[in-house]
Amino acid sequence: MKSMVFILVAQLHSGGVQTVAAYSSLEQCRNALQLATTNIAANYTCAATPVEGTWSKKDSRYLVARE
Repeated sequence: MKSMVFILVAQLHSGGVQTVAAYSSLEQCRNALQLATTNIAANYTCAATPVEGTWSKKDSRYLVARE
């Protein structure tokens, strides 16, 4: 079974891209996006990625590190 995970991505002005966090819903990602945009060192976006099987909030550290 596939599910969607929403990743908050920072596009650094220095040229790099960094995954910030993983969320189970687009609404949670957008809420985090509003808070993240106060940091002007990067541009932030929410990106969806499919994940095989189910995952929990506890697994998000693994997803962020792997991304």
